[in-house]
Amino acid sequence: MKYQSRFSRSALATLQQATIAVFAAVMLLALPVAGNAQDTTSAIRGKILDPSGAPVGGALIVVEDMRSGVTRSYTTSDGGIFLASRLLPGGPYKVTVDGTKTVDVASIGLGDTYGLTVNMQTDAAIEEIITIGQTASFVETASGPAATFNIDDLENSVAFSRDISDVYGIDPRLMVDNDEDGFGVNCAGKHPRFNNITLDGVSQTDRFGLNENGYATAVGQPFPYDAVETIAVELAPFDVNYGGFSACNINAVTKSGTNDLEFKAFYEFSNNDLRGDTVADDPGDFGRESYDKTYYGFNVGGPIIKDKLFFFAAYAESDTPRFLAKGYAGSGNGEERDWLSQAEYDRINNIANSVYGYDPGGEPGDGTQEDEKYLVRLDWNISDAHNAALIYSYYDGFQLRDSDGDDDEFEFANHYYTKGAENEQITLKLNSQWTDNFSTEIFYNDSEMNDSQITVGPKDFGDFQISVGGRDGTVYLGADDSRQANKLDTKSSYLKLSGQYLMDDHVITAGYDREEIEIFNQFVQHSNGGEYDFFDDSTGNDPACAALTAQERFDDVLSLGCELSGIDRFELGRPSRIYYGSGGGSNDPNDAAANFENALNAIYVQDEIFVDHLDLTLTAGLRYEWFTSDDRPNFNQAFTDANGIRNDANIDGVDLLMPRFGFTWGARDNLELRGGIGLYSGGNPNVWISNAWSNDGLTNAQFRENNFGGGFTVLPGFADSTPLSGAGMPGFDVPQSLVDDVLAVSAADANDSFLVAIDPNYKQPREWKLALGGTWDTPWQDIELQFDYLHTRGKNSAYYVDLSQEIVGTTLAGSPIYDYVNGQDNFLLTNSTETPVSNVLSLVAKKDFESGLSLLLGYAYTEAEDVSPMTSSVAGSNFDNTALLDVNNPTAAGSNYVVPNRFTMVVDYERAIFGDNLTRFTLFGFFNEGQPQSYVMNGSDLEGDGFFGRHLLYVPTGPSDPNVIFEPFDPVSGDGFDQDTFFAWVNREGLSPGFQERNSKNADWSSRFDVRISQEIALPGDLRGRLYAKVYNVGNMLNDDWGKITDAVFFSPEIVDVSVDGSGAFVFEGFNDRSIERTIINRSLWEARIGFDIKFGY
Repeated sequence: MKYQSRFSRSALATLQQATIAVFAAVMLLALPVAGNAQDTTSAIRGKILDPSGAPVGGALIVVEDMRSGVTRSYTTSDGGIFLASRLLPGGPYKVTVDGTKTVDVASIGLGDTYGLTVNMQTDAAIEEIITIGQTASFVETASGPAATFNIDDLENSVAFSRDISDVYGIDPRLMVDNDEDGFGVNCAGKHPRFNNITLDGVSQTDRFGLNENGYATAVGQPFPYDAVETIAVELAPFDVNYGGFSACNINAVTKSGTNDLEFKAFYEFSNNDLRGDTVADDPGDFGRESYDKTYYGFNVGGPIIKDKLFFFAAYAESDTPRFLAKGYAGSGNGEERDWLSQAEYDRINNIANSVYGYDPGGEPGDGTQEDEKYLVRLDWNISDAHNAALIYSYYDGFQLRDSDGDDDEFEFANHYYTKGAENEQITLKLNSQWTDNFSTEIFYNDSEMNDSQITVGPKDFGDFQISVGGRDGTVYLGADDSRQANKLDTKSSYLKLSGQYLMDDHVITAGYDREEIEIFNQFVQHSNGGEYDFFDDSTGNDPACAALTAQERFDDVLSLGCELSGIDRFELGRPSRIYYGSGGGSNDPNDAAANFENALNAIYVQDEIFVDHLDLTLTAGLRYEWFTSDDRPNFNQAFTDANGIRNDANIDGVDLLMPRFGFTWGARDNLELRGGIGLYSGGNPNVWISNAWSNDGLTNAQFRENNFGGGFTVLPGFADSTPLSGAGMPGFDVPQSLVDDVLAVSAADANDSFLVAIDPNYKQPREWKLALGGTWDTPWQDIELQFDYLHTRGKNSAYYVDLSQEIVGTTLAGSPIYDYVNGQDNFLLTNSTETPVSNVLSLVAKKDFESGLSLLLGYAYTEAEDVSPMTSSVAGSNFDNTALLDVNNPTAAGSNYVVPNRFTMVVDYERAIFGDNLTRFTLFGFFNEGQPQSYVMNGSDLEGDGFFGRHLLYVPTGPSDPNVIFEPFDPVSGDGFDQDTFFAWVNREGLSPGFQERNSKNADWSSRFDVRISQEIALPGDLRGRLYAKVYNVGNMLNDDWGKITDAVFFSPEIVDVSVDGSGAFVFEGFNDRSIERTIINRSLWEARIGFDIKFGY
């Protein structure tokens, strides 16, 4: 029976016309909007020769995308050359010459130019550049070290996290860092913020700079995994189209609809029974209560109008647990803190309830993460010369997080917070081929990102930080100081105009980019309850002091010089210091929000020269970038008078000219060489700029009251009680004097401390990159070998100095002593004159066997330096978290993020074992050295406020070193400095006398292997099914001693408690045997997941 349409042909034609009109209208309305668009297309450059080898001018070339039926027509130049630019990556394509000769191009890599020489006499074309691969194709998208990954790689990767980093993480030059909140990608020894991650040319990067994973959405990848068609990772593309990064450019392109209707749905499941619970050398049982983990979604694509209008849509959702449970020693609750006893835990909990009337929430349990994301794409083949695409994506997700989760930290449950992210983007692209030689692209994107951080417990009780066991650990309760008033909205618009002109053997590219960013950032620390720090000064107490009450120790009733512990201070309401801040003059944190705009502009021009007889491609170009901004921080006269520098500088006019030169040379039939030199900049986040708006001493007024001697209490009813604001409830209300300080702030009486400013002479940080590498099809068993060397030299690196501090002395060992001379904690974002140097050498070997087995082995050696690791979004933390000798003049040293040695491997095997149904086995593994850390000393005598140690450890030449005085050691009480234990530790660690270098010790090696086994199953009709199982860290599944993941601790371990005497000698007061590494439990435990997918039309 034939199908009878309800529409007449004329009505159907009218409907088609209306659909096209609506689509065009939507595109035009969208045109009036996020940044650094990268190459999202590919190209075919061809040369047509006659039987004598002479070029054929005027030949008609038709290039057809076999997926969609879209055709493009070109006419060769007098030199027989054509350029089919701005093609969708992948394939297959069919190239027809004068209607008589046809050449099939199986696939084109993302950003690649496929070289094609067609001799009209021969039966086949000569393919100059092959860009097709199965396991992974390490090929060049622009001359320089890179790797590309196609749809097969995405489909058959283990992809345990369903993140594209699961795929490109096989590149040994990239370290997929094992952070508890996600996997950040450290490229060539740099922080993830210096990468640029794009989807269809639109930045998915965290433009503001808060997120460790590098994405704008801190809680997960902001687009569906199954929406991606291909990925390129480029460390140094010598092409002026690229901007916005100084580490890696990670470029993904989404799928497009074709003339065939295609559909896929998937579901993955795991639970507590499919997860390990033990790790070697750790006595804990890390089993969890019942939970389910699910991932599911679908994608669909096809024609709306055949050969004309196509759609593609993808949707994904997940609901997963977050293993955040922490407990005191012996509690059996998640990861235990062996430095915190039950008695100490109970005492703190009881004091919070009985003294302060606050329930801290008990031990924290596990949390959850949920997200949903979808993407819709429309592709319109307007005509043979013009095509357009409209892409919309949306992400919404949240996760429970710990605020302070290091091994030496414990938080009560109400100190946790919920991190939320909502991201919406719309993109319009219009590609036009105006003549055989000239093409253009118009690209516009609009993006909005809303970030939220909400404390789990009551929002109005301050952040209490209680030191336990000296400095062994810190207990947190209340609302974290950084979540008391925290909201971030980022809006951006991006416009790109570019053109390409083919002139014989030259392709001239020119363009203009502009990205405008508007930022609303309410980040007012200590504004709703403040922060109270309770330091432990009791480690040197006489043993008899332990029998006394906290009040008796404070009164020193035995005259033994008894000092208070951190818990004593908490019980007596005598914090060591209190922080409070809010809107200056109003005491309203809403008045302290930063709201500013800036724009990054770029113009570029490039000549790509093809020297066919040498099989050589040369690329030379210039990229010029400059910032514009009309917004400035509020001017603070008091700060300017005290420091001699204005605080209202912005980045308006900051600019940089970036020359780049690259080459690709087919040196032999089986050897391609590549390389170049160029200047790059990008990844310096807006949050560093925003600090100047958020900390101007006017709108955001921050104050601190020191009480190290315990001279007053915040508890009411005592002779030395300090008056509190509001209802006078300690913890809920801060001292009235701090509120009065905030209210008194005005332009005429502004705060001259706790400010952040931008150096008026600030320059854009940049890096020179020099690369040389190649691809060699070796004569040994058809093994393909990729080899690359990358040398980088940084210039004008960003770092912070404290204008409040100056050198006031020198230790006998030669290190400077700083102290406050102009206010306190006034940080200036400026540039270093140091030149950090990095070198990366990588080798990748790949072999495909006829049996269906593919093998890839990779190795990278990396040495990388930086001036400051810039670990944080907060100026003060960036200043404090650098291990050094001179606090205002750090030198280039080993990077916090470098992994010196990394091996990777992929084993992939596919075979039809059960009839025609394919069975596939994939194994991914890595083995790498850990990241580094520094051994340091703590001592407030070395700078203005040095509670947390960051001064590089000085190792004496021996007991008689004239630069050091050792406090006598009492083996009974443990007081003083234990020289024997210390020098034994020095020998064990292999340390030399003198100051230790920054990041000179690395965490132990780690290894992990992930497995995926899939089996096709027969289904009715055109449906195709597949069952699969994934195992993360299969080594830990087989043996607890295997698969342990270690990494460096975040804060430098404080080995020596030190002071400085009047002569400048170090006084070594205490030794702490601490490690630079930690075991990441949740990344060490195995997990299995089962799933299935169903496909139609693929």
